Amino acid sequence: MRMTARLAGILLSLFLLAGCWSSVELNDRAFVRIVMVDKTDDGYELVLGMPLANRLIPGEVGGGSQSGREPFTYFSKIETNLSDAFRKIQNDLSRKITFGQTHVVIIGNRYAEEGIGSLLDLIAREPRVHINANLFVTHGSVDQIIDLPLTMERFPSDIFYAYGKRKIATAINFKDILKAHYMGGDFLVTRLVFGKAGIMNESKEENWMGPDGAAVFKADKMVGSLPGKKAAGALWIQGQPETREITVPSPTDGKAVSLLVERNSTRIRPELTGDIVTYSIHVKTDLDIVASYSNINLKDHKQLKEMEKSVENKIKEDVEHSIHLTQQMGTDAFQLNRYLEWKYPKEWNRIRKEWDEIFSKKVNIQCTSDATIRRIGVVKKTFTLDPQKDKEVSK
Repeated sequence: MRMTARLAGILLSLFLLAGCWSSVELNDRAFVRIVMVDKTDDGYELVLGMPLANRLIPGEVGGGSQSGREPFTYFSKIETNLSDAFRKIQNDLSRKITFGQTHVVIIGNRYAEEGIGSLLDLIAREPRVHINANLFVTHGSVDQIIDLPLTMERFPSDIFYAYGKRKIATAINFKDILKAHYMGGDFLVTRLVFGKAGIMNESKEENWMGPDGAAVFKADKMVGSLPGKKAAGALWIQGQPETREITVPSPTDGKAVSLLVERNSTRIRPELTGDIVTYSIHVKTDLDIVASYSNINLKDHKQLKEMEKSVENKIKEDVEHSIHLTQQMGTDAFQLNRYLEWKYPKEWNRIRKEWDEIFSKKVNIQCTSDATIRRIGVVKKTFTLDPQKDKEVSK
């Protein structure tokens, strides 16, 4: 009887302890989808973008379909530090801020140049922030994001999430950045630019935005950038240019031929001789012809091989150019040192403190490429209108 009573007491205690004592109802949460941080003359600006629950359900009072208003909003505070800014935003809201759906963090150019150490420290210590969130840098103030038109997506964060998912930019998340800091802290971040072009059938006052190269970081500070075409090699080095189009000159007449990258892989191997490091970078890629303005006959095996050689030369040029630019900035933004540590752990410990100088002055790059054109289409030659003969001819 005593044993039975004890077991009954234990079971009763377990039932009383069941449940989550720290649970918060969904109706009491505010889900942050995008975080933006910038530096102003008055301090640090923290902007949190989140959906509005009362505007998400069409047909309901205040729902998006009836009210015509956007189903999201931004909350902003400027304080001397990010923690105070976050606390004041929370005090203004009736719901508890939750970062479980945060997949995008955007920082302004001014804050990036000063250093993002305070943001990294906050994210590393705050368990509620998703470390898989992608990071972007704006060419200017983050406030430009607020004026973006949403032509294709419902929420602004979906645009930036798609950039990383489609690998059209040098996608990096905070997990990658924290790992990079273990090796010295140098890394690349996708750079966002703004303008007044790119969208048809929308208001002429609408802003346009797109990825344009990469911001180069040394430790936690932005020290330069690889704008536009100068960042082409970055995607090859990181093995990310799938579904990306490249244009190269034809070997027959120098006119443009555009190709779409379907598959890509990059192999990086270091060789250490004394304090001289040589990196062998091999890029293997499969491509399809998507447009040609050249008279090249891609049905001819010899000319096809010459075209592939032209692609290989372009890849080699892009890779070497991007690395040489980062060497001039004194930052190992592609984290080539980790390959050295894996292969030569003892030697790496010996030269680790001098790596910045070694990378800038004593690292050689040897890039090779293997490009294969898989599909050329059904057109044997390019057709165009000859203005002199006034008829359709092949170039």
